[in-house]
Formats: sequence, C-alpha cells, structure tokens
Amino acid sequence: MARDHARLYVHIWTDDEDWKALSPMAKLLYLQLLSQKRLTYAGLLDLSVKRWARAHPGVPLDQLRAALSELDNKRFVVVDQDTEEVLIRTFIRNDELYKQPQVLAAALRAAFDIESPILRAALAVELRRLPVEVTGQAPAVAAVALEAGLREQPTAVKAAFADRRARRATPPPTIPTPEPEAPAKPEAVEPGRVDAPATEPAPLDMGVPPAENPCEDPSVDPVGHPSRDPSGQAQGEGSWEREKVVACPTLGFEKVGVPAPAPVHTRVSASAREQAPLPAAHLDGTPTDHHDEPGHDPDTGSGSVRQARRAEAERLVLVHTPEQPRRVLDRLRGEVIGLLAEGLEPAIIAAGLRIWASKTLATTMLPELVAEHMRAHLTHTSPAALTQDLATVAMFERVRADKISADDRSVIGEAVRAELPAHTTPAELGELMREAGQRALALAVAGSGS
Repeated sequence: MARDHARLYVHIWTDDEDWKALSPMAKLLYLQLLSQKRLTYAGLLDLSVKRWARAHPGVPLDQLRAALSELDNKRFVVVDQDTEEVLIRTFIRNDELYKQPQVLAAALRAAFDIESPILRAALAVELRRLPVEVTGQAPAVAAVALEAGLREQPTAVKAAFADRRARRATPPPTIPTPEPEAPAKPEAVEPGRVDAPATEPAPLDMGVPPAENPCEDPSVDPVGHPSRDPSGQAQGEGSWEREKVVACPTLGFEKVGVPAPAPVHTRVSASAREQAPLPAAHLDGTPTDHHDEPGHDPDTGSGSVRQARRAEAERLVLVHTPEQPRRVLDRLRGEVIGLLAEGLEPAIIAAGLRIWASKTLATTMLPELVAEHMRAHLTHTSPAALTQDLATVAMFERVRADKISADDRSVIGEAVRAELPAHTTPAELGELMREAGQRALALAVAGSGS
C-alpha cells in the first residue's frame, strides 16, 4: 500500500516506560519499520534485515539483528524466522485504522496473507482488543478464523460488517403518542344489588420500550466514554495495556455463527493458552465435535500426552535457563512444547536452551539454535572432508538424474531411483553407490563367464 506518513503517539517519550527502556538502536529500528512503504494494513513486513541496514551506514548487521530481537522480546514486534515475517503488533490499533470501516476491511483481508501461526495468534489477540462499539464484531470473527488456520477470509467476516452497517442504518424507534380517552360515565346502581369488588385498571400502555441493556447492542458504549482513546495512552506502545472495560456476557456472536471471544481487556498468557487451547470454531455455525475440545490429544484420545509434554517443557525451561520474566519463560515453554511434539530428545533441547541463554536472541530463535546444535558435527568438519562430502552428493544427484531420464532399470539405476531414508548422510549415499557398483560388476562377471 502507498503510505506517505506514519502515526506515532507523542506520549511514548514521556509516559511509556517500555519504550524508554529500549536501546537507541531498537528505537530507531522501530521507527524505521513503522515508516516502511511495504507495511501492509495488517502491520506485516517481510523480514529483510540487510535491506533495512542500507539506511544505517556503518552499523554492523549483528547490531541491527540484536535490535530486532530486543523489539521482539519487548513485544513491540513479533518475528517468525521460519516464515521470515515481522508483525508490528499494535499497528491496526495505534494507527487507528479500525476507525475507518473500509480500511479496517482491507486490514482484515491482509491479515489472511500472514503465513506464520505465531504472528496470526498475536494479531488475533490484538483484533479482540479493538473496541467493539466502533468496529462491530468483524475483527473478533476474523481473529477466530486466523487462529483456525484459514487462508482466506471467511464469509462470516463480511456478514459481520453487513450486520454492523444494518445496525447503523436502522432508525431509532419512535414513541407513539397515546390518544386521550374520554372519562367513563358512572354506571347506575340498582337498589339492593351487591357489586363485585372493583379491579384495578390495567396500566396505560405508553409505547415506551423497556430499558435497553448496553450489552445487547454492540453500538452502545458499555463504559460510557464514546470518545475514549482505545490506544492505551500512558500504557505503552509495547506493553500489554491494562484498561478496565465492562465485559458484556455476550457479544452477539450467534448472528455470525462463531463463539464470543474473551473480554478484550483480559491478557491470556502463553501458559494459560497452552493449558486451555482455544477450540477450532466452525465458522459456518455448526457445533464443534469432541476432537475440538481442549485436552483432547489426537494420538491417544486423552490429554495425558499433552500434559506430560507441558510438564517436561516446564522442567526444561526452568532448569536450563537463567531467571527471566514470566512472559519470556512462557514463550520459551511454547517453543519447547513444539520441539517435544516433533520427537526431539530433551537432551538436545536442553543444549539449545543453554545456547539461547548465552545469546541476545528472541525466543523464536530456539528451534534454530537446537538445529545448530544438531548440525554441530557438520560445522566442525574439516574443509577437505566437507569438499569430499559435497562431491559425493553432487555425483549421486547427477547419476540419479541421468538414470531417470534414460529410464535405466539396471542395478545402479534401480538403486539410485529407490526411495532413500530421511536425512541420509553423504557417507550413506557413497556406500549405496559402491554397493550398487559391486553388484553390477558381479552380474557382469557372471554373465561373461557363462
């Protein structure tokens, strides 16, 4: 999108303690990211440290990477090294895009271009914090869809926007003026007749509707501050704002077929999210089955495997990392749970945690450090041995390509065309070629002798 300016609240220089605690390089980098022309309406950027470094002649690349990690640790941005994406977490809210319906709609469409599940989860939290009395329920519906992994914006989001427009277009009900009634003439009473006890007259219907519940209409401000700035001034650009907002028991999600989100002011830690994961909501309004319930493990049918994994992750993080803020430990634990789910040994993960503790990197870099430890035997290979390994791999791939193109069904052709084990080493490839060559030679000798 074409942008010619960036919005920045002036209070951050005096009132935002998180901002003031940043290093000068981290502050400068954040301002640079905020003013990038390629920044989408959702606050997404490609991870391009080398390109950003062109604006800082003389600044080492490692210093810029350290500044980015600092912003990630302080939650000013969220970084995913795997997908090479960066999210300016509070962009939609602090840039006040939510106040413009068309721009908000474009931001929600752009949100579904995000590949990283980490960034999607972070943006979902931010969308739920937008004031529903201003935006309607479309951001909350989009948040559920993002967490469910949908790659295209569901029709429920458009339906929420349409419902919001319909609510705004509906005129307020008019109060009819009752017609004055003529006083009833007194009825003559016959002598000696006992009258029935007089009943109280029914109350006059004035046509006045009952008192409205502000929670039944998202256009009503339950706090009573229609001009309140939801950006959380004096709370910090990078901090979790702690605004006190009246939470309604329901947000009307029955109209678009998704469950109501948690109150926007409630901060759910990574620990709580892991212990009670959000079920994947069906956006077409159908109820979820038991496989979507928290605690259900797809492998065993129970939550025992997950519980054991969480306990092991908690132990590894607490034992093998120094004292950290709880939010950092929660994010580390989430990374460890993912690595344990892949089947990695705790000893390897513990080594990665120790390496992370000795560096100034974001918690999302833990998988990279574990992988680096797993590749340690390769990084210490001598140049001569590495050259030999690369030559063996190149030879194998060339032979395989030639045999496939010629549809060669010889002993060597069948050997190189066969399915190989995962993560085959160069030595194993060389041994496969040697064994195939020996079998082919033995067959040739046997054929010539006959």
